[in-house]
Amino acid sequence: METLMKIIPAIDIQNGKCVRLTKGDLNSTVKYYDDPVQAAEHWYSFGIDRIHIVDLDGAKNGESLILNIIESIKNKFPKVSLQVGGGFRNKETIERAFNTGIDQIILGSLAAKDPALFRDIASSYPNKIIFGLDTKNDLVKSEAWTEDSGIYWIDLVKKFNDLPINSIIFTDIDRDGTLNGPNLEKITELTSITSLPVIASGGVSSLDDLIQLKKIQGVSGVISGKALYENSFSLDEAINLIS
Repeated sequence: METLMKIIPAIDIQNGKCVRLTKGDLNSTVKYYDDPVQAAEHWYSFGIDRIHIVDLDGAKNGESLILNIIESIKNKFPKVSLQVGGGFRNKETIERAFNTGIDQIILGSLAAKDPALFRDIASSYPNKIIFGLDTKNDLVKSEAWTEDSGIYWIDLVKKFNDLPINSIIFTDIDRDGTLNGPNLEKITELTSITSLPVIASGGVSSLDDLIQLKKIQGVSGVISGKALYENSFSLDEAINLIS
């Protein structure tokens, strides 16, 4: 049985500009927009209702640095749901971020490094927290993918299955930004061990990738960055395919 699935354009922000990386390498930057608000405006013109935003500098430094940009995007496009990650490490920052208009906050490093605090935050903000599950060689990575937690990815998923989490974003780091296709095997395995909605990220390169992901029961969305920015397929084509 096929499932409904959203296409979620990605805006990665580094030094205030919209960029894309390959495999999370902070030195592999390709710039697409000087102003992330312009990127949001571009994707909004296609009628999308959700955007995925990552603060690359915040993820590296452990402190969110783009709340002013988020506020600008939300003020201009109030009907678009913004899921934002990068640098959220404590409740104070998260509370401040929600006050700027962020709809969901993505927590990855915190989940790996302080599971107790992650549980507390996820319980305090039902359906507002997304678990960012970033993996490489079956292990969870953190701190902008620069640190290896040593935690087996399935173990971490099972630890949080009971929480009122909005969804899980699964990223296979070796696929991210490569246009080599998503890790369908791992995504399928993930949907078999959790009832939480799964958002696939990393490697999407073609409309056929979207067709294959749509067939996996439990996949509620797919994040696309480089494929959209480099016109591997158009957002119109993607939306028409899955609607």
